[in-house]
Amino acid sequence: MADDTRPVDGARWGEWVRAGSERWEVVRRSLGVFTRNTTELIDLLNRPAADMAFALQLMGDDRATTDAFWDELDQRLHNHISSAVSLVDHTRRLLHYYEAYVPALVKEYERRNAIITEMRETAFLRDLRNYLLHVGMAPIIQTLDLGSTHGHHVKLSAARLLEWPKWSARSHAYLSSFADRDGPVLGRDVVAYANAMSDPFTWLFQQRQAVHNDPTVMNRFRMDPP
Repeated sequence: MADDTRPVDGARWGEWVRAGSERWEVVRRSLGVFTRNTTELIDLLNRPAADMAFALQLMGDDRATTDAFWDELDQRLHNHISSAVSLVDHTRRLLHYYEAYVPALVKEYERRNAIITEMRETAFLRDLRNYLLHVGMAPIIQTLDLGSTHGHHVKLSAARLLEWPKWSARSHAYLSSFADRDGPVLGRDVVAYANAMSDPFTWLFQQRQAVHNDPTVMNRFRMDPP
């Protein structure tokens, strides 16, 4: 097929690009919020893991010493999960804008994103948002190993979480896999999810310039001959 040599209507194409750019900027900023919230949560969880004296304090009953940490954990966990859900919604809006113009972009993103949505950590953390919204704060348990491989872990009580009946099937199966008085290690799940999220978004932003100059897109804005 011969190349379409008709000139591009710069005004119409430019308006389409500008409207799309607004959506790209929303996703860029949303991704930044998610990344910062994730980093702040992981840094907080790493504090007792790196400081045995502080870990021992957290295991004690002196609430004057420990309440500030747990209150901040509630805040950081809420921020992380809420920003993850916002990022998903903002990205969906961006892809919807381009679906009719560059369907291959949407299809490839969905393929990459499907790998993430199949992860048990993804199902659990996204469902955890609804738990925090409708039930209350996450039920925390903590473990401290004083042996040669000592370490402090903040976990969520699977048994307490399972008292809520509205988990998805995948999340319910995940929580049911833990023994009594055990549950997901919060930091591990957050890191696994955040690391997985980096692939589709790194790829997506690499496509931004190419999408606006895609030949099939440009042909939509060609001017008819007089």
